[in-house]
Amino acid sequence: MNILSIQSWVAYGHVGNASAVFPLQRLGAEVWAVNTVQFSNHTGYGSWRGQVFGADLVRDLVQGIEDRGALPRCDAVLSGYMGDAAIGEAILEAVAKVKAASPAALYCCDPVIGDVGRGVFVRPGIPEFMRDRAVPAADILTPNQFELEWLTGMPVTTLAEAKAAVAALQATMAPGGPRCVLVTSLRVAETPEDRIEMLAAEGVRSTASPRRCCRSR
Repeated sequence: MNILSIQSWVAYGHVGNASAVFPLQRLGAEVWAVNTVQFSNHTGYGSWRGQVFGADLVRDLVQGIEDRGALPRCDAVLSGYMGDAAIGEAILEAVAKVKAASPAALYCCDPVIGDVGRGVFVRPGIPEFMRDRAVPAADILTPNQFELEWLTGMPVTTLAEAKAAVAALQATMAPGGPRCVLVTSLRVAETPEDRIEMLAAEGVRSTASPRRCCRSR
C-alpha cells in the first residue's frame, strides 16, 4: 500500500508524521510524507519553536510526486494537523489529484481542531474549514471526542450520545462524505476510570451502526 501522508512533524516527541510514518512502514506500507509544519515539539507543551509551511510548498511537493508518475499507485491520502487553513485547500487539491489518477484511493482525515480540557487550539478558520470542506470530502474520519462535539454541535457524555453524534455526522454530510468514522480518546459515563475508548461506525451515513471497537489502558 502507498500512502500520501500530509501532516505535521516534530523533532521532539511523536505526533503527526512523526508518529504515523514509522508504524505504517512497519505494517508494510510505503509512506510518502509531506510535512505541513516543522516544530520542535507538540504545541500541547505550551511553547514550541519552528514554522508552518506554506500551502504552495505542499502543492510543490505533491506536484513533484506526480511528476514521478506515482499518483496512479497511491492507495490513500492521510491528513492531520494543518497549521493554516490555506494548507487545507492544498490538501484537498492533492486528494482530487490522487483520486483522478487512482479512483479507488481513500481519503482519511484526522480533523485536528482541539481537545477536551484545551478547547480549540488551531488557528482561526481551520475548524470551519474542517467542518465545511475537509469532512465532507473524507472517506474515513477520525475525530476525538471534543472534535465530534464541535463538528456536530451535540453533547457526547454517554455511549448513546456518542453513537447519535456519529450517526448525525454521517447523515448530514454531503454525498460521498465519511462512510467510516472512528472516534478516538473517548471517555463517556460508561467508561471505567482507568480506561480510554474508541468508537467505530461504518456504513451508509443515514443507517450507520456505531459499535464499541476497543477499550485499552
